[in-house]
Amino acid sequence: MTQIQPFEFAVREHGPRVLRVCRSLLGPGPDADDAWSETFLAALRAWPEMAQVVSMEGWLVRVAQRTCIDAIRARERRPVPTAY
Repeated sequence: MTQIQPFEFAVREHGPRVLRVCRSLLGPGPDADDAWSETFLAALRAWPEMAQVVSMEGWLVRVAQRTCIDAIRARERRPVPTAY
């Protein structure tokens, strides 16, 4: 069985890369920061089973990409005010 690294170590080690992924897809700003937070929240929820993950960084990047795609889709659904 693989040893699980402490969660704080994973955030320190992989956090910058995950943030770069979020910013590359969403641009700098609060949406990218929110996607970063949601990615690590998902990791925290899944942490007990994370020993089975082959690549922690790959898993985090994939979750970040999917979270960003959801944010982009949400942007497209927001109503845009128009003049009468």
